[in-house]
Amino acid sequence: MNYNEIVYEYINKCNLDEPLFLEEIKQYVINKYENDDINILNNINVIINRMCKNDILKQFYKGIYYKPVKNIFGEMPLDKNKVIIKKYIKDEHGNIKGYITGAKLFNQLELTTQVPNIINIVTNECKNYNEYKNEKLGVIIRQPKIKIDNDNYKYLQLFDIINNKDQINIEVDNEDEIIYNFIEENKLNFEKIIKYARETKNKKILEKLYILAR
Repeated sequence: MNYNEIVYEYINKCNLDEPLFLEEIKQYVINKYENDDINILNNINVIINRMCKNDILKQFYKGIYYKPVKNIFGEMPLDKNKVIIKKYIKDEHGNIKGYITGAKLFNQLELTTQVPNIINIVTNECKNYNEYKNEKLGVIIRQPKIKIDNDNYKYLQLFDIINNKDQINIEVDNEDEIIYNFIEENKLNFEKIIKYARETKNKKILEKLYILAR
C-alpha cells in the first residue's frame, strides 16, 4: 500500500462533518510507513489539496479539513464548536485536555446574563504563559497552572469560578449556593479540592471552602 492509498484509507474511516487535522493525517501515514521522510509529508499535502479540488474534502482553515454533509440545500459548513472541542477541549481518544472558563462558564451557571463574543479556554494546548487569541475560532486560550486531565478539570474549573480572574459581574445573590451545587453535581471530593488547591497554590479556594462548610 502506497502513501496515497494510506491517506485515502484514513479519510474513508473518518465521519462526515468532523474536523480532520492535517497533523493527524500525517502521523497516521508516518505510523503506517514508519518513516517521516520530508518527501512523503510533502506528498501528503499534494494529496489533500487534490481531495479538496475534487470536493472530497473541504478546508475549514489552514491545517483543518472536513468531509462535508450534503443535503437539498447544498453542503453544510463545519460546526466551529466541533473544531474548538477537538483542538482545545478533548483529544481524539476523548481525554480532557481543556475546559471553558470566563464569562461563558459563568453564563452557563447562571451567575451572569453576559453572553461573550469570545470564549475563554484553559488548555494544555497553550504552550506559553501568555494568552493566545484564535480569531478564526473566536477563542482565547490560556495555559493551566497544572496539566489538565480527566480527573482534575472540574476542580480547576471550580477554582476559576471562585477566583473570577476576569472580574465578571455576578448578577445573583446566591453565588455560594451555585458554587456549592457545582461541587455537589460534579461529585467533587473535598480532599481533592484541597489537594489541587495546594498544587495550584490557591489560598482563596481554602477560604471559600471554609465559608461553604459553615
